[in-house]
Amino acid sequence: MKFFHYTLKVPFEKVKTVVAVSAIVAVTVASMPIRTANADVSSDSSSTSAAGASDEPGSTAPVDFVLPTYDKVTVVKSYQYVPMSAYTSRAQETDSTPFITADGSHVRDGIIAANFLPFGTKVRIPSLFGDKIFEVHDRMNKRYPLKVDVWMEGLGDALQFGVKYANIEIVKVETINAPTTSQTVHPALAGSRPRVIR
Repeated sequence: MKFFHYTLKVPFEKVKTVVAVSAIVAVTVASMPIRTANADVSSDSSSTSAAGASDEPGSTAPVDFVLPTYDKVTVVKSYQYVPMSAYTSRAQETDSTPFITADGSHVRDGIIAANFLPFGTKVRIPSLFGDKIFEVHDRMNKRYPLKVDVWMEGLGDALQFGVKYANIEIVKVETINAPTTSQTVHPALAGSRPRVIR
């Protein structure tokens, strides 16, 4: 049996050209930057940190933040067993301007009428409304010297409320730790949760 041997004759110059082109393509692909989601996040965060902090070690950077606030409520006086009812903005219950209170403000939730308290007095009725704070902005008929009338939007709610007797508290409300901005804090604390500074 005879075996035939074939020899592929390719010019040596063409082989060198193909190898050279392949090497160039491989080097180009290997040198291309590969960006991932994590890399983008790291890059953005590092650039943000660099923009917010100074190059000097131990330096502080100005950071805008708001201190938390809360209301301090103090009971200054109490009235026992005060009669109270509810009213709406119907003309037959008020006057020709049923949506304007006696002190000139607009009716809204949290308004009460009372003849024995100055305008703007803050009142709590714990047994009926818990910690809700009302304000005196309206007046009642002169024949009710010691009575509270609670404004309600719906007639059905006012009728259901009826007439009740309850203790009321005159309160003083103070806002503690008013918001301040543009405070200078250390960069390590810039991302921390706000704390109440007493």
